[in-house]
Amino acid sequence: MPHKNRGGFTLIELLVVIAIIAILIGLLLPAVQKVREAAARMKCQNNLKNLGLACHNLEGVRGALPPSSVQTPAASDMAGLREFQKSGTTGTAPADYAKHCFLSIILPYIEQGNVLNKGGGAYDLKQDWFAAINRPASGTRIPTFECPSAPFEHNFSTSSLSAADQATYGAGWNLPTSDYMAVNRSNNRAVIWTAMGLTDPGVSSDAIKGALASNQFTRLLSITDGLSNTIMLAEAAARPQEWRFGKMINQFAGAPNAYMNGAWAHSGNDIAIDGSNSAGSTLTLAADVPTACRINCANQGEVYSFHSGGANVSMGDGSVRFMSESVSLKNLLLMSARADGNPISE
Repeated sequence: MPHKNRGGFTLIELLVVIAIIAILIGLLLPAVQKVREAAARMKCQNNLKNLGLACHNLEGVRGALPPSSVQTPAASDMAGLREFQKSGTTGTAPADYAKHCFLSIILPYIEQGNVLNKGGGAYDLKQDWFAAINRPASGTRIPTFECPSAPFEHNFSTSSLSAADQATYGAGWNLPTSDYMAVNRSNNRAVIWTAMGLTDPGVSSDAIKGALASNQFTRLLSITDGLSNTIMLAEAAARPQEWRFGKMINQFAGAPNAYMNGAWAHSGNDIAIDGSNSAGSTLTLAADVPTACRINCANQGEVYSFHSGGANVSMGDGSVRFMSESVSLKNLLLMSARADGNPISE
């Protein structure tokens, strides 16, 4: 009788096939991850592009870029902030002005004006962003404010805050967050500028302010270093979590006594680009300048992303650039100041 061939695979053949499949998956997975990250980075850049254009659309209407935040203004700034003056006040004290973030102010310019009418009442710029009438809007998640690479759900409860902050902002309501912040100034310590071989532009002057400044509407002519040379917006991702050098330090910034941080409507969101020391803290000493960290060092107050090798920024002209981690401290600080008068070499 002729011998019939047995169907199927032998155990050895099956193991060989499994091994080949495993090798192929191992080869393809990094490529898939790279494609996903490239798509996420592109989405992030598109978000920043829309925010930058919104700032310029507002400038086209108002004749000036929006304030990075409105919060306890100086007497010299009060005249330009009357639309934020609380009803029934004289407008002569910092507390007379409602607290807001530029992200609330530009909502109509990113086709999110409907958010300002949530809850049946119009968002009131004459009341703080956390006032009862403003909570429906402030508690609305805005996808344009979120980078898809950030490992955070972009939402937290005020119940996670300290007792003092819960008393201020209210307990038990959810706040969506933003990964994009306005850059309101460069490093304001004279010793840092002189350590880089530069003349101090004046730590309290307008020269050191960013394209968007706290408590001020900024005219384009004030950005004398050039719109394309000055950073306007940047990633400061995953707040309120605290991250340093790629590792999460705290689930909430300031833990265990967590403070308000990261909510997109929060008036304290804007960042200053100071640079960081080796511990990820604000750069304050001349001795730390040679080894200072520039990008992706700390997400609390500095440029920080979850993209490999750098972070996205929006310049004063609305263009978006990927800022490399290798950028020099000198050029980063120069690009953060709108009128220091120094040329950028990179």
